[in-house]
Amino acid sequence: MHGIEGLLEISAILVCGAFVFATLFARFGLPSIPAYILAGALLGPHTFGLIADGEALSTIGEIGVVLLLFTLGLEFSFNKLIALRRLIFGVGALQVLLTTSLVAIGATVLFDMEMTAAFIVGGVAAMSSTALCLKSLASIDALGRPEGRIAIAVLLFQDLAAVAFLLLHDSAASGAMIDGLLTLTLGAAALIAGLFLARGPVQTLAQWISGRGDTELAQLLALSMVFGSSLAAVAIGLSPALAAFAAGMLISEGDARNIVEREIRPFRDLFLGVFFLSVGTQIQISADPVFWRVFLLGILLVTFFKFIVIAPVLILSGADRATAIKAGGILSQGSEFGLVLLTLSASSGLLTLQIVNPILTAIACTMIISGMIITRVLKY
Repeated sequence: MHGIEGLLEISAILVCGAFVFATLFARFGLPSIPAYILAGALLGPHTFGLIADGEALSTIGEIGVVLLLFTLGLEFSFNKLIALRRLIFGVGALQVLLTTSLVAIGATVLFDMEMTAAFIVGGVAAMSSTALCLKSLASIDALGRPEGRIAIAVLLFQDLAAVAFLLLHDSAASGAMIDGLLTLTLGAAALIAGLFLARGPVQTLAQWISGRGDTELAQLLALSMVFGSSLAAVAIGLSPALAAFAAGMLISEGDARNIVEREIRPFRDLFLGVFFLSVGTQIQISADPVFWRVFLLGILLVTFFKFIVIAPVLILSGADRATAIKAGGILSQGSEFGLVLLTLSASSGLLTLQIVNPILTAIACTMIISGMIITRVLKY
C-alpha cells in the first residue's frame, strides 16, 4: 500500500499498538518507554510484521532524541555546564575510556576481532541511552538530584564520544583518521563560535516572544533553533543532538525558557514515542546457540559490567556510595547510538550479522528492563 493510505495504515497501527501497551503498563504502575519498545517488537518485521520498515521509523524517531536534548539544554545555563566540567570531562571520560578499552580487549580475545571492530563493540557497550535516561529522570522529577546531575554529565560526554566512534567507523577502511579529526575539530569550533555570536540576538527575540505570549511564535522559534543547529552540525560531521543541546542553552537564562519548553514538549514526546517503537523493531530472536551466547554476553556488558565500572569511578571521584550506586543503575543499559553504530557496522562489513543481531537484541532488551527499574533505583 502506497501514498496516503499506507501512511494512514502505519499511523493507525503505531498509535493503537502504543496506546494498548502503554495503557497496560500504566495499569501496573510501569513507565511508558518499555511499553513502546515491546509494542515495536511485537508489531515489527521480525514478529507479526505489521510494521515492515523499522529503519524509517528510527530515522523519524531520531528527531525525538534531538528535541529531548534541546529541552535538556533549556534546563542548563553556560554557568551550570562549566560547573559540571569535572563530571563531564572527568567521570564521563574515564567511564567511556575504561568500558571501551576493557570490552575491546575482551572482544579481541573471545571472538578474535580485528582491533577497530573490537573498539566499535567497546564503544557500543560504553554508551547509555540519553533518551531513556532523561525521559525517565524527568518523569520522576530527578534531573536536579545528585545522581541525576551525574547521569546527565556522563551522558553528555558519551554524546561527545559518539562522534569519535562514528569517525572511527567511517575511517576504518580509508585510513583518513587524521584528516577527519582535523575537519571535525575545525567544524566544532565554527559551530560553537556561531552559537556564541547568536546568543544575544536569540535571547532578545525569545524575550520579545515571551512578552507577547504568542505560543505559535514560540513553537516556530524552538523548531527553527532545533533544526537549524542540527542541520549545521550534520553538515560538519557533529552530533545533531549535541547541537540542539547547545541551542537550548542559548535561551536557558531568560523568562522565555518556560514558554518555549511548554510549546516544544508535545513535539518531543510524539517523536520520542516513535523512536522507542523503532527500538523495538530491532529485536530479532534466533534459535542459534551462538546467538544466545552473544546475547547473554551483551546483556552482561551493557548492564552489570558498565555498573561495575561506573559506581567505583564515582566513589573514587568523591561521590557518596548511595549516589554512585543510583547513578550506576540509571546508566546501566544500551543506547540508541549503539543501535545506529551496530547497523552501520553491519552494512559496511566491519562486523558480521552473527555478532550484530544478538547485540542489537540485547541492547533493546536492556532498555526495556532499565525503563522499568530506574524509578525503583532512585527510591533507595
